[in-house]
Amino acid sequence: MQHLRAIAALLLTASLATCSTDASAGAGDSDADADLRARAAELLPEVERLSGLPAREALRLGIRSRADLEAFLEAELEEQFAGERMGNVVRAYARFGLVPDTLDLEPLLSRLLLEQVAGFYDPKSDTLFVVEGISQELVDGVLVHEMVHALQDQYVDLDSLVEATRQRNDPGMAVQAAVEGHATFVMYEWMLGQMTGGSVDLSRMPRLSESLDSEALASAGIEMPELQQAPAVIREQLLFPYVSGLDFIQVRWAGADGRVPPLGDALPVTTEQILHPERWGAPELVPPAPLEFATAASGEWSEVYSDGLGEIDTRILLREFLTDRDRADAAAAGWDGDIYRLLEGPSGEVLVWVSRWDTRSEATEFARAMERVLAARYPGESGRRVAVERPGDRIVRVVDLPSAGESPPDALLSIDAEE
Repeated sequence: MQHLRAIAALLLTASLATCSTDASAGAGDSDADADLRARAAELLPEVERLSGLPAREALRLGIRSRADLEAFLEAELEEQFAGERMGNVVRAYARFGLVPDTLDLEPLLSRLLLEQVAGFYDPKSDTLFVVEGISQELVDGVLVHEMVHALQDQYVDLDSLVEATRQRNDPGMAVQAAVEGHATFVMYEWMLGQMTGGSVDLSRMPRLSESLDSEALASAGIEMPELQQAPAVIREQLLFPYVSGLDFIQVRWAGADGRVPPLGDALPVTTEQILHPERWGAPELVPPAPLEFATAASGEWSEVYSDGLGEIDTRILLREFLTDRDRADAAAAGWDGDIYRLLEGPSGEVLVWVSRWDTRSEATEFARAMERVLAARYPGESGRRVAVERPGDRIVRVVDLPSAGESPPDALLSIDAEE
């Protein structure tokens, strides 16, 4: 348990490898910066070996105050949710029943990240930062984690990689899980080596995901009040890149391909690939062709927001309303693409969610699960009219409408290809 506590505490010093705001301004060089560089130089050969990424150039490092970090986070969140995007994401997830419609997302995310972050790598300035004042016993682990991100950035442009998926939920989550899982795996393996006094091959050990989920972390005594009180979807999305990403790397590196960094052709682009690493390369895990709605919203009906949930958020949705976690996860498996849109019109909000499944039987299993979800989501008289429909053998459409008033044209609720 002591090992779990130490590693879990470091796991939750969540890095901001995907941040892209220029963090180069701040405190000048100091003795502390020099000490940090010296320690990084000592750690670098082992980090190169464990990560499979030999350094191509010198690493840049620095120390930043908590105030610098807060300003950095604020700028990053503003960039990530520019304009009305943050509010529209909340509206969509509130209609799914995953968050309250009164949620103020930006300050919540800021509090959550400030509660966790002890270091971050900024790909725009190619600099690794450690937050001033963190416990000395955590510094080395944070350094190892962030040094992996610095090395990743020497092989792929992390800033461009993140920017390319920033506006799309599922690919963005998958890329972040690969990047963070890689760094977390190396950090975890290095820490276990330090604890045992020898070399540890984490890929040969039992899978770790079940012992590092949010419930296990709480029972291990990890006090993260903001994280524990956050809606489940936000809590799980924050943990997913580290926990499931770690699991992804552990399973992939135990396979025939060996310790191949998850970059380039080895980069996953769906959360389905992250969640089922043992089936990497199987036909059903090939990234699906994207789904698109047949008609753009116009006239009396405007589109508030559109995206896809992917397998991970579909799983979280089913877990939210179904009592059997294993059945929820099984019903989310077989995902082969999805798209939703939230519309605003004369009668109010309308949500349509279309998903495609690998087989007819998996589509049927998901449709039945969604019928139970909607019954739990809207018990009794709710003022909503909901339906689970089957426009194709492998297609499931969920429609959530106000019970009274005008409905949008069916063309706004349909995708281009039904299979």
